[in-house]
Amino acid sequence: MRLVYEATTHESFALPTIGELSQFVSLSSLTRWGHHAAHQLHSHRPTDYSGLVEQPRHKLSPFPHVQHINNRLILWDGDISLLKVDAITNTTDETLTERNSISKRIVGKAGPELDEVLQRDVKFCRTGEVRLTKGYNLPSKYVIHTVGPIYSDKYKTAAENTLHLCYRNVLHKAHEFGLKTIALCVIYSAQRNFPPDLGAHIALRTTRRFLEQYRSETIVLCLESHDRGIYEVLAPLYFPRNTVEERSALWQLPRDIGGILGEPQYPDRQIRIIHNPQHAVMIGADDESDTSPHDLEGGDIDLEYGGPMGGTSYGFGSHFNIGQHSFSQMQGDLDRQRLLGDRPRVGVYESVIDDGLEGIEHQER
Repeated sequence: MRLVYEATTHESFALPTIGELSQFVSLSSLTRWGHHAAHQLHSHRPTDYSGLVEQPRHKLSPFPHVQHINNRLILWDGDISLLKVDAITNTTDETLTERNSISKRIVGKAGPELDEVLQRDVKFCRTGEVRLTKGYNLPSKYVIHTVGPIYSDKYKTAAENTLHLCYRNVLHKAHEFGLKTIALCVIYSAQRNFPPDLGAHIALRTTRRFLEQYRSETIVLCLESHDRGIYEVLAPLYFPRNTVEERSALWQLPRDIGGILGEPQYPDRQIRIIHNPQHAVMIGADDESDTSPHDLEGGDIDLEYGGPMGGTSYGFGSHFNIGQHSFSQMQGDLDRQRLLGDRPRVGVYESVIDDGLEGIEHQER
């Protein structure tokens, strides 16, 4: 991912006028998601699905109630260009010339310097990638530009993955530069034919997984007025504010709750290790280092991130070391015993080889 601008702590920014200062919106004036519980939840209780549906879709909550995570999320239907934060998000096209309702406000308030930098220095941004620039006359220090996908039923899978990458790359770019307050706009849009409810699911679960992984960032989801209702319904599924909402989410959450970073999951594309009795006989049962070659039977493996599907670890180290399992050690073990004399083998192949060698030696005598 190419960086356009290297951030420093000694940067000087254009100072806004007194009139502009009065329009800025600080985070201290906005209500945190976790603080909504005190004055809103008493008048509204989530629907109890236990009597309507036999079994919930999930036995355990994949997104449990965690207060410190809810306190670092803000839902705000306002002008993102007015937020006084470390970074805001601009959604545009690959040539960075698209002027939708969000980018018009951002570029207009930033001044001609931002537009000049985009056309002279940045020039291009692939779908799903991000570019970082200064905020110039904006109250935010930086702007992270990204290009959302165009949705179609034919390429639904690609569009979902790309939208996840947009949100994930924006958040991780902000973390990379030490930016603690981040405002995310709605990257998908009706202009790109993306279903708003599907886009909201991807945005919310990617944000949730990021806030679980990092504990110092605060994220503002800046919504257009027509998106507010969707997020008010779906946000409690990924950010439950009490145990009642957490239990209710077990029925309402979709089956696809994403991977360890919120990425979409497709069961038909996952590798599964199945039980194969013939395989167990052929490798022999004498290898003490692997007494159960099928200990991962039925498990799903995330090839991209090296972790088990649905796991809670966010490190990129592999939880599944292929070299430790006997299906990858068959040939290696044979070579080791022949060359090093590690210990005698009594498996099927070794007994056949030994019998054959003894017959040849007997004939030579």
